[in-house]
Amino acid sequence: MEDHLLVHSAPSARHHAENDARGYSFSTMLGRWFPNRQARYSLVRVIILLSLVLPCSLGGCYWLKYEKLMRTHIQLMSAMTDKMNRLLEDNDPLTPTMMNEFLYPLERARDFSRIVTQRYADRPSLAAFNQLLDVYQSLVTEADRLRVQPGSLAYFRSQTQAVRDQAARVEALLDSE
Repeated sequence: MEDHLLVHSAPSARHHAENDARGYSFSTMLGRWFPNRQARYSLVRVIILLSLVLPCSLGGCYWLKYEKLMRTHIQLMSAMTDKMNRLLEDNDPLTPTMMNEFLYPLERARDFSRIVTQRYADRPSLAAFNQLLDVYQSLVTEADRLRVQPGSLAYFRSQTQAVRDQAARVEALLDSE
């Protein structure tokens, strides 16, 4: 079986003469030769890429969406508060998986708070939001205690109301900022 490799010979003097007669030359076919031609085109590509990516990346910044993201965290924790309240009031059992579901919004909200503190540490809404996180954590802790040791819901109800009050306080501060 033959090996199918293409072998090209070097251009001959006759080949160069034919191209010169047609007005072609190696330099005109490739354009003017620059020693750093690849680097120049790479820089242009990087600039074009940055001009396309930069607006998209700024759209994902926490500090540009501070109010919207904080309201989302508040709504999620309020929804989880309502769910815990409904389950405990109806004497439905709380499972460890449910407890993880209730803790997840708290973890995400704490990450958000940690990130935006770099830019908005002086905002009253952030301080109130951190208080909301502490109140919500105590609510989840109380729900977990009631899961293991059923008992009176009086403290849980007071914590539920505290979460709702603090959430309203944070939203009022966001409206005023």
